[in-house]
Amino acid sequence: MASSASAVLDVVVENKEISTGAAKDKDVDPSSVCSGDSTFDNSLVQSPSIESFSTIHDIENLAELNMDENSDLCVKIDNPQKHLETLETYITFRITTKVARIEFSDNEYVAHRRYNDFLWLRQKLVECHPFCIVPPLPGKHSLIGQLDRYSKDFILLRMKALNVFITRVTKHPILSCNEHFKVFLTAKSADFTLHRRQRHPVQQKIRTFNHGNSSHSVLKNKHMEFDKTKAYLTTLSEKLSSIEKISSRINKERCEYVSELNSYHPIFTTWATSEPELSEMLQNIGSAMERSSAAQNALVQSYSNTVGNPIKDFLSYIDIAQETLRKRESYQYAYEVSVEDLNKRHSEKDKLVAISQNPSQAAAGFSLWKQSSCDDKLEKLGSYIPQLIKKVESNQDNLECANESLRSDLQRWHSEKQQCLKKILLDFVNKQINYYQATVNSWEYVTSEINKQNQSLRNNSK
Repeated sequence: MASSASAVLDVVVENKEISTGAAKDKDVDPSSVCSGDSTFDNSLVQSPSIESFSTIHDIENLAELNMDENSDLCVKIDNPQKHLETLETYITFRITTKVARIEFSDNEYVAHRRYNDFLWLRQKLVECHPFCIVPPLPGKHSLIGQLDRYSKDFILLRMKALNVFITRVTKHPILSCNEHFKVFLTAKSADFTLHRRQRHPVQQKIRTFNHGNSSHSVLKNKHMEFDKTKAYLTTLSEKLSSIEKISSRINKERCEYVSELNSYHPIFTTWATSEPELSEMLQNIGSAMERSSAAQNALVQSYSNTVGNPIKDFLSYIDIAQETLRKRESYQYAYEVSVEDLNKRHSEKDKLVAISQNPSQAAAGFSLWKQSSCDDKLEKLGSYIPQLIKKVESNQDNLECANESLRSDLQRWHSEKQQCLKKILLDFVNKQINYYQATVNSWEYVTSEINKQNQSLRNNSK
């Protein structure tokens, strides 16, 4: 549910790499800083408040998301840069594209785009391909979150989400061939701005159609295949929402548990100083609790990347699929209305013909039709019905095309859904295993030490 593209018309010039300045910091290894353009425009001021975003080790599998050597189109988003201008402050991302398609003149492109440019791109993809499931974008910052919109955590999270979006588009057989997408990846800033200013006929056409059928009533003829898909998506959304809510609540309780553990294990360490005979055992227990607390804290900290954000992202993806199904229903509704109108006109014509052929019968009855008005209406219907027939045929063609396009895209979407949910579940399982292994290891060490002490006491008693 991406918002409409913003009409921000600006020329994004290349800024000096933030990573260059951040690499000088003692905590940043210069060798880990990604290389980039060193061009710097005097109108842009590099903000010292942003740390190096080139060190993206905390974004798991970022390189694996996009850079597939077997693909003919690979796109990677990295290197966020903060721009300070007179009227606004914004972030741009570097987009590196490697391509082996004949419609591209070069094999590699580098462009800088801001979030509003991604919004524009998605809107164009929706307009050009209304029955493709266009992936969602990360939501815009809320009013409360504006103060933190330039923090490292927020920007890294957005960059990861943008990488997911762009990867889904590049892997889509139709969206990846869109002309607007090509311009987005390849155009220089000035050319891209000019392209955004242009109005395209398809945009107004689709908007008008959707607006005219946005409040349609219940469909008369149910399509079993798509109705089944709608029911499945609703159930899937409910299940994932429940998992996210419950896991969020559990994670919150774990945060409180970690806080309690952190105040618990020092007690054993302090106690050990006053109990010489139990000192070693108490210290081992305190150490085990500390390691268990650290493992628990690692599990808590990984929640957002492992469960929270991935599930929320996929819930948005489900919403997009449901929205696309509703678009198909608007086409079906337009077809049903046109068929109903045509049948009504045919029935009206048949009545008029019957009245014109039996004037005496019509005069004896209570018909409101007069012979002169019958002829006029028949003449009008004679010219109007052929137009309705063409409209019905056109609507039927549109509906069939929508069905085929959506059916194909839903198959591809279901395949991607399996991979995405499988990754979420495996990540969740692995984090749980790591936590429990670390906890068990810490307590097994305590048990081992106690057994050694007991064996030593038994040997001494002999």
